[in-house]
Amino acid sequence: MVRAAEIGLGVLLVLAVLVDVLATTLTLGEGAGPITRRVLRVLWRRSLRLRPRGSRSVLLADVGPALLVLTVLLWVAATWIGWWLVFLGSGAVENAGTGAAAGAGDVFYYAGYAVFTLGVGDFVADSPGWRILTAAASFGGLVLVTLAITYLLSVVSAVVSRRALAAQIHALGATAGEVVAGAWTGGRFGPAFVQQLLGLSGPLATVAQQHFAYPVLHYFRSRAPEESAPVAIAVLDDALLLLEAAVEPSVAPDPLAVRQVRRLVARYVQTVSGTSAPGQGERPPPSPSVAPLRAVGIPLGPPARLDDRLVAEAGRRSDLQWLVHGAGWSWP
Repeated sequence: MVRAAEIGLGVLLVLAVLVDVLATTLTLGEGAGPITRRVLRVLWRRSLRLRPRGSRSVLLADVGPALLVLTVLLWVAATWIGWWLVFLGSGAVENAGTGAAAGAGDVFYYAGYAVFTLGVGDFVADSPGWRILTAAASFGGLVLVTLAITYLLSVVSAVVSRRALAAQIHALGATAGEVVAGAWTGGRFGPAFVQQLLGLSGPLATVAQQHFAYPVLHYFRSRAPEESAPVAIAVLDDALLLLEAAVEPSVAPDPLAVRQVRRLVARYVQTVSGTSAPGQGERPPPSPSVAPLRAVGIPLGPPARLDDRLVAEAGRRSDLQWLVHGAGWSWP
């Protein structure tokens, strides 16, 4: 006896998973599929409550990989259950040896083998139409597994790129003032510093595009702030702001190089904020300290110049601070 309600529910579930998988793995910049996006967002927000902001937490660092694996398991489970409902409602599965109708447990077994292999032959569909649909289920399962594995490997590669960028920036200094003061040679900023800044352009652009392609990266929290891309980029952005607005222009490094890197930072903030739905009401972060610059004798311009820039860029800096907080860290 055919039960249309079960078949319809199963078809809807299979189609919902298909849309979610395609939106998550193939559609760029959409914040993952509708199901995955909501599940991950809720679980990540609850995970952030496990530890105070800014604390080192091994558990929280493992949440990102766990959520990634959970995403794939949800796809697999929902697809399996969907096809189970379809075959259960059809009443078309029977024992290959006896011809007896399969029970619910046997149909579940049959659906699993149909979706993820070609079956083992002890249960079969009783008509050509349902056999063709079984083959279609096997093809859908193959596509699902292929996309899931490709997605997992791509996200892992992107996580490594983010941590490499964070380490590269942290090598320049742990704070904005330290970055600028460390580049001062006594009378000028050395050309090697400008080359280091320009060398960050490629990795910055790459990380921004990876976030656009894989918004799930937002849920990967590093074990230490030195490995966190949002924290490192916040330090870099404030260092560039000091070079542009606090340092006396006559001794500042090449302004074209500084502006180029700042534009890439702005692009990163725009991209990641667009895929992570930044929270509202985030106050601008505090002004970067000029004390380290003054301590090494770097000539400074009028304070009002820096203050004006801070006011003009308050919105973008607030978004960047939200990304730092969303990664579980405090503003550096």
